[in-house]
Amino acid sequence: EELEASLFEVVGLLNCAASNITDDEERDELARMNLKAGIKASENAAFDTAKVYFKAGREALGPRGWEGDYSTMLDLCSDGANACFLTGDFDTMNDHIEEVLSKDIDTKEKYRVS
Repeated sequence: EELEASLFEVVGLLNCAASNITDDEERDELARMNLKAGIKASENAAFDTAKVYFKAGREALGPRGWEGDYSTMLDLCSDGANACFLTGDFDTMNDHIEEVLSKDIDTKEKYRVS
């Protein structure tokens, strides 16, 4: 509950130190925390802020994201594309959509982002 109240501050500080986090499990947790912060920002209509969290989450997972934490990566791309749409950042939105569509995943999952 305390973490929830200060989620943005905690995640912001962790993102500042992200380059020093090398353990895959810790990077996965950082990505999930960024997803949670992005969703919370979106719920508060702070879509520009949400985009920052979704991007940081994708960066935390890195190139292994689709294999390491598929569900989180899909959520980061899907919610990230939505935040980009709502802020008029159509180029980045299309990048997220193309990334998901290029993956060998169930078609039903692809609909979440398109």
